[in-house]
This record gives sequence, C-alpha cells and structure tokens, in this order.
Amino acid sequence: METFTAPDTMSRNMRRNGVTICAFFGLGWFIGGAGLLGDGAAYWIGLALAAAVSVGLVAAVPRVASRRERPRELPKDWARRYGIWIGFEVVLIVAAILALRGLDLTAFLPGTIAAIVGAHFIPLAPAFDEPKYRWTGYAMILAGAAGVAAGTGGVLAAGAVAGFGSALALWITGFAVLRRG
Repeated sequence: METFTAPDTMSRNMRRNGVTICAFFGLGWFIGGAGLLGDGAAYWIGLALAAAVSVGLVAAVPRVASRRERPRELPKDWARRYGIWIGFEVVLIVAAILALRGLDLTAFLPGTIAAIVGAHFIPLAPAFDEPKYRWTGYAMILAGAAGVAAGTGGVLAAGAVAGFGSALALWITGFAVLRRG
C-alpha cells in the first residue's frame, strides 16, 4: 500500500474532526438509549451529563493543535477508502432497517445498527492511521451484540444497551485521541 506523510495541519485537523465526531455521535447514541430512563429527572440529569461530556470534548479540541504528534502515514487513496466505508455503512444500515422492520423485529435494530457502525471503524483505522479506531469498532460491535441480545426484552432495553455502550466507546475514543494529541 502506497502511503504519504500527512502535513502537520492535515493531521491535526483529522484528529480534531475525529474528536468532534466522537463527541456528537456519542451524544446521539446516548439519546438513542435514554428512552429507558423515562421522561423524569433521570432522563434530564443523564442528558445534561451526556451533553457536558460531549461539549467538554469539543471544547478541548484546540488542545490537539497545540501538541506535537507523530507523523500520520495515510494511504494515498485515504479519502476514497473513507467514502467507500461510509457508503458501505449507510447501505447496510438502510438494509437492516428495511429487513428488520419488514420482519417486525425492530427491537433488534439498535444493536444491529451499533454493530454495523462499529464494523465501519475497523477499516477506517488504517485509512486515517488512527489505531484507536480499531478498538472503537470492537467496543461498538460488542455493544451492538449486547443490544441485539437485549432486544428480546424490547426496543427500550436494546436501545439502552447499544446506545449507552456505543456512547461510552465513542467518548473514550475522543478522550484517547485528545490525550494522544
């Protein structure tokens, strides 16, 4: 595989974007799982804490620019790889939604979608030269599998397991990327 050393600015911007994406999708996954908390105080406290974590990650993004980091070695076709895996992810999610809705198995959707999203992180790790994304993928696949298992208890349980597990995986990734610089 032919690679190139990304310029410092490009490398920092990729890390900043990665942290921001992890922050906001982490919040989205938390919200997806929060239905189990009901609509009372637990929901609002949880949402406030989740929003604080996500906003905190985004607020820390400028730290990425202030640190020296190892050179990022990107495949020459990294953007094409990114597009392929995002497209693959979207197609699989749409197919899962159509299939599981058609089979009246919607309680298994949160876990299935989490596993698909997790799987897309694994090939993105080498495409972005960000090894931590591989662990994000494994963690989200695990959260997705647990969410599918929880689907037997209904969509709220499945959403909570897949949603909270995926949010945690994304937030940890965001913090790990920040820590790395």
